[in-house]
Amino acid sequence: MFYCKGLGCLVVLGGLISTSALAGERVVVDRIAAVIEDEIITEREVEKRAGPFLERVNSIEDPKVREQERRNLLLKVLEIEIGEKMVSRELKSSREMLGVGEADIDRAIEEVLRMNRLTRDKLKAALYGQGMTWSEYRTKLQEQIERARLIQYRVQGKVEVSESRVKTRCMDRQQSGATESEICAAHILFRVEAGMSVEQVDGLRAQVSKIQAELANGGDFAAYALKYSADKGAPDGALGCFGRGEMVAPFEKAAYSTPVGKVSGIVQTQFGFHIIKVTGRRNPVVGGCDTPEELTPFRNEIYQEEMEKQKELWISGLRKKAFVDIRL
Repeated sequence: MFYCKGLGCLVVLGGLISTSALAGERVVVDRIAAVIEDEIITEREVEKRAGPFLERVNSIEDPKVREQERRNLLLKVLEIEIGEKMVSRELKSSREMLGVGEADIDRAIEEVLRMNRLTRDKLKAALYGQGMTWSEYRTKLQEQIERARLIQYRVQGKVEVSESRVKTRCMDRQQSGATESEICAAHILFRVEAGMSVEQVDGLRAQVSKIQAELANGGDFAAYALKYSADKGAPDGALGCFGRGEMVAPFEKAAYSTPVGKVSGIVQTQFGFHIIKVTGRRNPVVGGCDTPEELTPFRNEIYQEEMEKQKELWISGLRKKAFVDIRL
């Protein structure tokens, strides 16, 4: 990452000059992808994050289509990065009002151990194996809890769901003839490689539990998917929507039992370990569209959609208040 203050950065035609330019030779060694306040993100950094996804794009034969897809991919990766940075900047100025204390962190850790069937010693061993102390882990968890609480404070009060909209959603679904619910989700895959020993698999699971805890307590799922996932279908881990029988059984069971907007525990399939975030649920109509009980699933659907919409609007507002210049 490059940081730029005043005349501390030399920029030529949107690129960064190598030190040889000081001797009279201008050589562009990298280009600026974006500037966020006083921080520069270079195109090479974005390409590095998008690397596994670029392999698929580079296989496209048509050069015009390939270049357009490459740009779209880099912009997607960059949007994930900018969104995460906007929330982080807001968090720094709002931390005192959030009131996250030691008891909140203790509860989060206990939930991690319960959901992932871990002992405290195994979790600590996994952390130390990644070069992280117990104190650093608690600090990281605190940051994620604060992030989730900040978003809740800034967004939840703006969500409105009218009864007429709920009833219309129910009636539209009734007319569609849908008889089975569908789940919309994203996931992060941690692949279990062939030949791994039982001890290595247990160690990987413990490492995944650390990440699951951070996500369950408010971590940016898209940013984590971009950084960690072995499934390179989409930078943000999005899978789209699916019905029963379309995913392997353990994945399907976990996805259908996870509430919308929440993150699952660790799920093991033949592909490896997964962390699933359920982003939506399309419910069939059971009965009619008259009683509160019949309308509740559709009210919940719309509520989650509005929460996500208001979150995006909030982040967009943060971007408007900050200096953000995209140059891709």
